[in-house]
Amino acid sequence: MLTKVRIFLSFVLGCVDPAAVPLYFSGKTVRRYSNLPQRCIPLKIVTYNLRFGGAGRNHWSKVLEELDPDIFLTQESYPPSQHLSPLLDGPLHTHASWSPVGKQHWGSAVYVKGCQPSKLDLQHFEGNVVGVEVLGFAWPNPEGCRLRIFSIHAPNKDGYQQAVQSILNGIAEFRDGCDLVIGGDFNLTVSQRYESEQLQTCEADLAVQTRLRDEFGLINCWQTAHPDEPLTQTLRWSGNRETPYHCDGIFVPKSWTDRLQKCVVVSGEDWNRMSDHNPVMAEFN
Repeated sequence: MLTKVRIFLSFVLGCVDPAAVPLYFSGKTVRRYSNLPQRCIPLKIVTYNLRFGGAGRNHWSKVLEELDPDIFLTQESYPPSQHLSPLLDGPLHTHASWSPVGKQHWGSAVYVKGCQPSKLDLQHFEGNVVGVEVLGFAWPNPEGCRLRIFSIHAPNKDGYQQAVQSILNGIAEFRDGCDLVIGGDFNLTVSQRYESEQLQTCEADLAVQTRLRDEFGLINCWQTAHPDEPLTQTLRWSGNRETPYHCDGIFVPKSWTDRLQKCVVVSGEDWNRMSDHNPVMAEFN
C-alpha cells in the first residue's frame, strides 16, 4: 500500500515519469525505469568490486534492489547477463557496458539506469577500464549534458600507481569539455590520511589524488563528505582483514560539490560475506 501511495504522490508532483513505475508480473516486480534521472530524484552512484566475478551471481540484483543506483560501476564482475534474471530484471543488463580482463571470465562494467550507454574505445586496457558516454544526461542540468563515465580496476603492472597514471593518461584523451565520473578499485589509497591514522598515504598515491583534483577537476566524494574523519575501510584484504585499506572511490566534477549529500561505505553481514570489498555509494540532491 505504501508503494502505491508513493507512486500516486510521484504522479501528482510530476517527479516521476510513468515509465519509472515498477511493473508487476505474476506477483513479482519487474523493474522498469525512465530514460534518464529526473530533476527531483536524487542521483546515486555506486562502485563495487565483486571479487572474482561475484560468487552466487546475486551482487547486481542486491545492489539494484537495495541501493538503487543511477550509475553503477563494477569491477571483477561476471557479465551482467549472468547476474540478472531476464524474467525479474527485464532488459537491465542492456543498460550496462562490460569488458573482460584479459582471458578472465570477469571484468569491469558501467551501468546507467534507463539507457543504453555508448561504449568508448578503451580496448588497450583489456577490461581494467570500461568507459561509456551518455548523451542528454538530465542531471544536474535538466536540459541535458554530455557525460562520460569510467569504471577502473587498476592492475599491478609496474606498480599500481604507475598503472593508474597510465589509465588517467588514456581517460584524458576523452575529456574534450564533457563532464567526467571516474570510480572503482584503484588498488591504492584514494583519500588523504591524517598523521594519527595507522596507515599513511605515500607520495605516489598523493600524486594520483592531486592529478584527479587539479588536472581533471574532480572531487573525491568520500573525503568531501567526511573532511575531518579517518578513512573508512573499503577492502578487507584476505591477507589482512583488519588493516583499513581505502582503495575504492568515486570522483565527480567539482561543480557537483554543493549537491553532494552523503558518501558512505555500505557494510553489514550480507555485504561483508559477498566480497572482500564494500560498495561505496555517493548521493546527490
